[in-house]
Amino acid sequence: MAFLHSFSGNRTRCNCIALLFAALCSTGSVASSAMTQELPSGEDWLNHVKQGLQPYWMMETAQGIPMGNFPTFRCDDGSVLNVNQPCSELDKSWISPYFDRDYTRMKSRQIYAYGVIYHLTGNEDALKLAKSGVEYLLTHLRDKKHGGFVTFTKDGEPGLEWQQRTTQDQAYAIVGLAFYYYLTRDPVVEQALIDQQKFIFDHYKNTTTNDLLWVIKDGDEQSSKQRELVAQLDQINGYLLLLTPLMPKSVQLKWREDLYWLTDQMVKQYYSEDEQRFYGAVHHKAVMMPDARHNDYGHTIKAFWMTYLVGRYFDQQGWQALAKQGMRTTLERASYLMPTEQAKPYLSQSLFSQWQGLDGVPTWKAGKYNYYISSWQWAELDQAAMTVNLFDRSMTNQLYYTQNQFMDVWVDHQYGGVGLEPKRTKAFHWGNGYHQFEHALVGYLTARQWHNKSAQLYFAMPSNYSGKIEPYYYQGDIESRKELGKLAGFNGLKKQLISFTNVTP
Repeated sequence: MAFLHSFSGNRTRCNCIALLFAALCSTGSVASSAMTQELPSGEDWLNHVKQGLQPYWMMETAQGIPMGNFPTFRCDDGSVLNVNQPCSELDKSWISPYFDRDYTRMKSRQIYAYGVIYHLTGNEDALKLAKSGVEYLLTHLRDKKHGGFVTFTKDGEPGLEWQQRTTQDQAYAIVGLAFYYYLTRDPVVEQALIDQQKFIFDHYKNTTTNDLLWVIKDGDEQSSKQRELVAQLDQINGYLLLLTPLMPKSVQLKWREDLYWLTDQMVKQYYSEDEQRFYGAVHHKAVMMPDARHNDYGHTIKAFWMTYLVGRYFDQQGWQALAKQGMRTTLERASYLMPTEQAKPYLSQSLFSQWQGLDGVPTWKAGKYNYYISSWQWAELDQAAMTVNLFDRSMTNQLYYTQNQFMDVWVDHQYGGVGLEPKRTKAFHWGNGYHQFEHALVGYLTARQWHNKSAQLYFAMPSNYSGKIEPYYYQGDIESRKELGKLAGFNGLKKQLISFTNVTP
């Protein structure tokens, strides 16, 4: 819970001072802080989604005008930003310069959020919102002349020349489409995904450096000389890993080749064996330093997590071994004990009463020199720890504290949702529902397996679909598959509830 959050990513150049929660706290062993505890159950995660996250994203103000044109900027109470009288949480120097931009990536991430709500709860209104977002993206935000998607619109017109759009934005433009396809196998969305993947690898693949370019042409404070981890990584977690096994056989071979090549180059060029971490960028020594942008534990743990999952998909034992060790090393580095009294102002009375006898509360920090962490970094660390815990349960104590803190401290229990900082700054040009809902989905799947119960997930598919169906990034055996009726407005798709057992990473 080191809660002075600096938000990085191409997540712009913001230095977000949220809560001065941690004066350099002492590191310590998580295992010694408490006896093994029970992790939150699958039901706890569903309640977290329904009561903690969903209310903010199901508000009418989140749905856009027209529906599906989801707003980039919303205040913590759910209201849409008024640029003439901005709410204090958005009236910050690293956010306000972008008020006149409406970002495609944020609409796509919100589609993902609605998809997860339906996937976990069966809420058909959420699926309708996801569909409206998909239709808006495909109709209004594709660049029909050059290919790909526009990065943002400004006064209704596309922003940036097409060569100035980052590969990361091109990946996140379809993260919602990818999840919607995973749920529905919609053929129109399938073709859009195929076209976008081809566009990215045709135009951004750099045969000189043997990786993907950041931008093709300088502009918007970005340089074509940049070689960025997220240019590679976010193709993998944005769509390639989830969808490659689901693609038609005529397309799957090419996607497999590209996924293998990209992971191979990411490991070869961005991973440091000596430091056991991934570099956030490699175009200059300065950008490879531990305190440089994207060199935080959040980006490194996501790169290890993806490397492991891709290695499992290809049965590449070397990648799996490297990533298992890398995840364990990074999680150990990122964990520390916060003095319990220091945590008191941010914990509910219920949690504090349970933990007040501890010498410290196990929590996460963002980097080697940074005890302050953002919600997306917390989510990435948790998700990797959940995965590791399916191997050997070595992360159970840490997860008991960090999962409960996420549900308690990070969630805005008045309006719903999770912010960049606890309960605050929830919807802006890089902050949206994506990370909090992926965290909930992975939490639910791993909790059901940890408690030896089947995981029940809702899909929307044709009755005769006989292709591959798996629980998100994981593997599992289908225990049962029930049709729950036709979904109105979805071209004959049926609501299906599928139960998975033996969910494994």
